[in-house]
Amino acid sequence: MKIGVSCSVFLDSKKSLPNALDFLEGKVKYVELLCDGNLNIMKEENIEVVDSYNLKYTLHCPLTDLNLSSFREKIRRASLDLVRDILQVASKVNSSILVLHPGYCVFKDDYTVALESLIKTLKELNRIQEEYSTKITIENMPSYSMFMFREPTKEILEHLEDIGITFDIGHAFLNRNIESFLERGVIEKITHVHIHDNNGDLDEHLCIGKGRIPFGDYRDKLRRINGIKMIEMQNNSIDDIVKCIEHLKDLLE
Repeated sequence: MKIGVSCSVFLDSKKSLPNALDFLEGKVKYVELLCDGNLNIMKEENIEVVDSYNLKYTLHCPLTDLNLSSFREKIRRASLDLVRDILQVASKVNSSILVLHPGYCVFKDDYTVALESLIKTLKELNRIQEEYSTKITIENMPSYSMFMFREPTKEILEHLEDIGITFDIGHAFLNRNIESFLERGVIEKITHVHIHDNNGDLDEHLCIGKGRIPFGDYRDKLRRINGIKMIEMQNNSIDDIVKCIEHLKDLLE
C-alpha cells in the first residue's frame, strides 16, 4: 500500500520544509515536494535537507508561471526549459514522479492552437524524459474552462506515449468523469494519484469524508492502480492529516 502526503497542506503556513518533513516522517513513506512558497524545493537549502529523512519523494511542478499549452512559442519554450530545471532537482532528491499541469487556454477561439501546442509539448517531454530517471506525468485539471485536460480525451491520450497520468480524483469529481478516467484504456496510463475530497462545486482539497466523493464506489479500481496514493489537502486541513491517512488506509485495505 503506497500512501503519501503532499506538502501542499503546509503551503502558506508558518512551517518550513524541515518542519513539514519532521511531522510527516513516520506517518507515511511518501511525500510530494513543491516548487512554491515556503516549501520551495528549488532552493538549494531545501534540496540539501531532504536526504536527512527516511522518506521517498515525488515532485510537483510550480503552480504558476508554467504553460505547456501556450501557442506563444516563446512562452511554451520557456516552460519546457523550466521543466528541465525541475527535472534536474528531481534527480538530486531522487524523486520518482514529476507532476506537471498541462497548461491553460483562456479563450475558446484559441483552443485548437493550444491543443496543438500541448501535443507538441508532449512529444518533446517524451524525448526529455529519456534523459532522466524521473517519470513525467500530466495531471487532469479541475472544472474551470480555461484548463486543458479536464477530460480523458482521445486527442490527448493518444499522444502521451511514455508520459503517465497523475489522476486527481477531486478534479475528476468536479468534472463528473471519475468513471471515464478509471475505465479500461485510460486507467492503465495512471501512474500516480492525488486524493482529496470536495462537495462537487469547488476544488476544496478536503480530508476524505468531509466532501461528497463516494470513494467506496471506486475502491477496487483505486487499489488496482500501482502508483502512490498521495493525499493533497490545503493548509486549512492541517489538523486532518492523520485522520485522512487513516481513512485512506481503510479505503485501500
